[in-house]
Amino acid sequence: MLPHHTQEPNYQYYLEGGGEMGQLIREYDWSKTVIGSPEQWPQSLLTTISTIISSRFPMFLWWGPELIQFYNDAYRKSLGDEGKHPTALGQAAEACWPEIWDTVQPMISQAMAGGDATWCEDILLPIFRNNQMEDVYWTFSFSKVKDLPGKPGGVLAICSETTAKVQADQKIERTLAELAESEAKIRYMLDDAPVSIVLFTGPELIIESANKQAMLEWNKGEEIIGMPLALASPELSGQPFFSLLQTVLASGEPYNGNEVRGLLKQDDKLEEFYANFVYQPIKDSHGKTKSILMVANVITEQVLARKKVEQAEEMLRLSIESANVGTWRMDIETNTFFTSPRMKELFGYGPDEAVSLADTLDQVHEDYRKQVADAIIKSIETGTDFSIVHPIVGRDHGDTRWVRALGRLYPMAIGHPAHFSGMMLDITEQKQDEIRKNDFIGMVSHELKTPLTSLNGYLQLMMLRLKAPNDLFIASCLNKAHVQVKKMTNMINGFLNLSRLESGKIHLDMADFDLSHLIKEMIEESNTTLQQHTISLATCEAVTVYADRDKIGSVVSNLLSNAVKYSPKGKKIEVNCRITELAAQVSIKDEGMGIKPQSLGKLFERFFRVETKHTENISGFGIGLYLCSEIVEHHGGKIWVESEVGIGSTFHFSLPITN
Repeated sequence: MLPHHTQEPNYQYYLEGGGEMGQLIREYDWSKTVIGSPEQWPQSLLTTISTIISSRFPMFLWWGPELIQFYNDAYRKSLGDEGKHPTALGQAAEACWPEIWDTVQPMISQAMAGGDATWCEDILLPIFRNNQMEDVYWTFSFSKVKDLPGKPGGVLAICSETTAKVQADQKIERTLAELAESEAKIRYMLDDAPVSIVLFTGPELIIESANKQAMLEWNKGEEIIGMPLALASPELSGQPFFSLLQTVLASGEPYNGNEVRGLLKQDDKLEEFYANFVYQPIKDSHGKTKSILMVANVITEQVLARKKVEQAEEMLRLSIESANVGTWRMDIETNTFFTSPRMKELFGYGPDEAVSLADTLDQVHEDYRKQVADAIIKSIETGTDFSIVHPIVGRDHGDTRWVRALGRLYPMAIGHPAHFSGMMLDITEQKQDEIRKNDFIGMVSHELKTPLTSLNGYLQLMMLRLKAPNDLFIASCLNKAHVQVKKMTNMINGFLNLSRLESGKIHLDMADFDLSHLIKEMIEESNTTLQQHTISLATCEAVTVYADRDKIGSVVSNLLSNAVKYSPKGKKIEVNCRITELAAQVSIKDEGMGIKPQSLGKLFERFFRVETKHTENISGFGIGLYLCSEIVEHHGGKIWVESEVGIGSTFHFSLPITN
């Protein structure tokens, strides 16, 4: 066993730092004082001094029965020059503060005796500094510092000089008093203010002064100055304003009115108004309210506009309820999800059940669930509108219903957090009609496709077995018939794909293939039927993609066909294919008529056609680019266009590259 040693505290560690006062404390000969040298100081004194000198807040310490003094740099500033500093360091309190001793001694004694800490705010304690007596204001607290158990060691004063603040407040009070005493000054300063300012005096509320805005809003002239308010505006009788003014006179307390409604006489009839106003009591030197200053801002237009908005919102709510539309709202910060009773009903939940976004996604048909979730994420991240049609399966009854969901992200505004909200409409009946229509189109397209296939085969056989190669007329006729059959076949295939796409039955036969080979095939096939255009392949690197070869082939074929249709005879059509970091990008450039900027955003919509005098004789139903867009997006790619009127257009689409 080793003997137990009690290690004396290293006083130098506690007296480190502290700026000017830290250095003065270390250099002071404390052995000549009643508390002795620092080696003898108790732990509590060392700890307290360490805290004081390291703080940037003014602190002062009296220690021991003689109240020997310590203070830090922050407090030293309040002692000024040619005053108590540096004599106050190590000095007894009573010798240092004769001018305020009668005030502070009882507080110090209370703390030393173990009483509650004191608190004084903006108290005047004149002290000698800067070679003179100065009025100094303080906010401070005196609290006991413990030494040994049950024995007080000293008193810590945590204080802040508030002289500048108090003097500023006093100056403001004097200024306000001077302004209140001078009607001429108030009228001069406030006559052109954009708010109504009126001074009422005495129990009869005599109108001592009123600025131009008040006269305008009251529809009065200078004749009302000096009149009692009840005589100047008798229509205010029975309204709350008289009683409010009398209450302010009696209590001396200001009154703030917010959107208070009233009636004023305007051109021999009462007109409704709304105002925000303050009734501010003006007191004399004895503290008695003698006048009331009214500052009022008429906000009739704003209030009526807001009420119209509220009425419109209520009408919208009633319209939504009558239309049987479900609504939702999601707080972006908290992800809290709110749904209307109709929304819950559509998904098969009871009106009192809590429903989360995940709960609603669970009821979306599994074939559409990822598409809906991706559309929500895209709308929230990019701020684009959310619009999608999809089926849902009711949780309670299992029935499948079709809905149209519309929404958007609303960014954060004053008083309103960012939220994603919208509405949902049951379109089951319309969707079923549409599906039946698409099924019919698909059936008819399929039936028409069979004889066309046979006819196309016969034409090809006839062209191969043509015995008179010099018979240019027959060869030309067969070639033209073949072109027309191909056009009709493409048209029927387009309707068939549209029917499958909108019925949710489009099938992608995915496989790896070389995109460059497909593009070359499509160009060769197109060039065989062209006489007045030439399609050239500028660049096309070999690249493997995982996609439906036939569907991508129809995209390329459709874009090539459009480039031919909308380009004048003899113009060039150029195809490029390049590889980016994540995708293969195909571009088809023509030298055609170009597309106006206002039409670019609608170009890939179903049944949209650019209508100009140049397109009147160009055939088409406006489904080709829509199908291209849907096929590319189903592959996880993108399609877009760049165009300049009179110069031409370049259509681009990209497909993910197989890793």
